[in-house]
Amino acid sequence: MEKQVKFCVRIHQGKYSYQDLLRVWQSADNLGYYSASLYDLINIPTLECWTTLSALASATDRIRMIPMVLANTYREPVLLAKMASTLDVISNGRLELGIGAGGGRTDHTASGYDFPSTRIRSLMLTEAVSLIRKLWTEDTVNFQGKYYGVADAHHDPKPVQKPHPPILIGGHGEKHVLKAVARQADMCNIGNGMSLAEHDDKLQILAEYCEEVGRDVKDIEVTHNTSVVIAEDQAKYEQLVKDNARNMGRDESEYRESLKRAIAGTPEQCARKIQSYIDHGIKYFFLIFADPIPSDQLELFAHEVMPRFVK
Repeated sequence: MEKQVKFCVRIHQGKYSYQDLLRVWQSADNLGYYSASLYDLINIPTLECWTTLSALASATDRIRMIPMVLANTYREPVLLAKMASTLDVISNGRLELGIGAGGGRTDHTASGYDFPSTRIRSLMLTEAVSLIRKLWTEDTVNFQGKYYGVADAHHDPKPVQKPHPPILIGGHGEKHVLKAVARQADMCNIGNGMSLAEHDDKLQILAEYCEEVGRDVKDIEVTHNTSVVIAEDQAKYEQLVKDNARNMGRDESEYRESLKRAIAGTPEQCARKIQSYIDHGIKYFFLIFADPIPSDQLELFAHEVMPRFVK
């Protein structure tokens, strides 16, 4: 079945109060965005990802919830499976479980967590996702891996979604993480601001790993991170670019160059850029607006761009 085009509001919540987040999530929910996400960091001044998602689930009706992405090393898989099934129940089946190997050394060490090699963390991730899936779908689980194990484990209630919430693995490491994606992911998120050529190269490597384990790479839904800068017309866009560069303390010419990899411009220009990614098989877009997200940006994109792709 052909996948639909979907748009996620990706939020880096470090600059947000809970009331700010509530405004954005409820607005995105009402405007018809498919999903919204929060990141998972500890050693910075930010609201904790999972607790905040649980609160937002109770304050919204339709929008899907994504931790983008959880560090596997921060939560044991049995506990995470329970947390995830609980959130799926609370949200009435709106969870997409985003998880990764855990890429921030500083955040780990400052928070008292071990930080093994990329290879070990990727193997731990693969094993953890396998165990989580079993806990979600089997009545009694016996599992003994190298890093995790359970005996006669019972995990209830099960998630609302059947057979289980989709599992998104984030990361683009070619030697280890993409192998974990090929083995265990329903969805993947493999980079931020990549060109189409770079994205295609990663997908080719992923396809080779999928072939090794007997999977069709087309069974894995590919998502794409992209910045969004949108204005009603060209004159307003040019002014917005100047304002953004000044507010971020960036050189304007360097900022303009970075926007070549973004969804940027008028609604028509943004739609053409999105279509170029759709033509390469990417239909799920994680949109990174300027923080804190202005309501007019969310509304303009929802009213003038999304209807071209979402029925």
